[in-house]
Amino acid sequence: MKTPLLGLTLSVLLTLTAACSQDEHDSPSTPRRQATVTLLVTPNGLGDNGYDDDAANGIFAFMEESGVPVRLLQPRDMQEAETLYRQWRTLHATADSAVLVAGSSAYADLLRRLPPALAGRGSRVLLFESDEPIDGVTTVMINRYGAAYLAGAMAKDFDAFILAAAPGFPTLEDAISGFRAGHSAHSDASRTIALQYLAEGEEGFAMPDSAFHTLYRRAQQYLDYDEIIFPLLGGSGAGVTAFLNSDALTAALSIGIDVDQAGQSSRIPYSLVIHIGNLLKTYLADWQAGKPWPATRRLGLADGATDIVLTPNFVENLNIWDDRYEDIDAFQRLYHAFHEEAEKQEAAHEQP
Repeated sequence: MKTPLLGLTLSVLLTLTAACSQDEHDSPSTPRRQATVTLLVTPNGLGDNGYDDDAANGIFAFMEESGVPVRLLQPRDMQEAETLYRQWRTLHATADSAVLVAGSSAYADLLRRLPPALAGRGSRVLLFESDEPIDGVTTVMINRYGAAYLAGAMAKDFDAFILAAAPGFPTLEDAISGFRAGHSAHSDASRTIALQYLAEGEEGFAMPDSAFHTLYRRAQQYLDYDEIIFPLLGGSGAGVTAFLNSDALTAALSIGIDVDQAGQSSRIPYSLVIHIGNLLKTYLADWQAGKPWPATRRLGLADGATDIVLTPNFVENLNIWDDRYEDIDAFQRLYHAFHEEAEKQEAAHEQP
């Protein structure tokens, strides 16, 4: 299923392509007066029904309200991403007011190695999913610990399986730690929790087939596979949805990640959402108004940057029977019971 964003994206891309082609003939030394915003998405990230799509929704909403032109750069891999970034850096070196939004911590090393070095007074670079100081770059880390803690606590009556793209990514490790802590704090001793990574590096975010087969093989080990899956996979998450929708006999559930994924499968009782689109829109509105950005920020559950969104009528639409669903408001009660605790746990986790 495609998100509503993609229809808009297709209509916008023609304009963006023409604009980028025109840029290629500009002289780097020619001051440019037109304010512009460029979004450099994660390689192969757009169309993931998740984080990247929500970021693009936010930036397009800003464009519609402000009239500021938006350029969308979607590289196939990190090598092409570096080429696109170098071109943007050269073309906007003297721009009066140009913003580049790098939507992933995967770009941290690139920006550190090639600092923006922009001369324009209103020109800025914004990097999401990093809180490390980088010369000439504003960084924003979305802390998933509190929302993941809440997600884990709400899954207390299930065995849990965490399927993550790759080890070593701070955003994933925070979510893993939070989910484990919440689940362990509230589940009884009979409940288990397991963790598996798809790959060793960034390729794990673009392996939906591997995610599908991982779950298929795991389900074959059980007579009645009824774990709740916590997928931290980026684009590979499509494999989880495909598994849930292809096996009518499995009793497994999955937690939606990054955006409200209620419409993707009847097996998603709630989603851990990242309000990246709203946050990005706020940053751009402040930039347009001439307001400074903090050099670095960490935002989480207490800030409204993350939350848990319940799937409406989940029990009524579920095609399996389980006595854990006798109370149709069970997940809602758990959300309210553990939300304040999750905020406190996130704050404690932030302390050195």
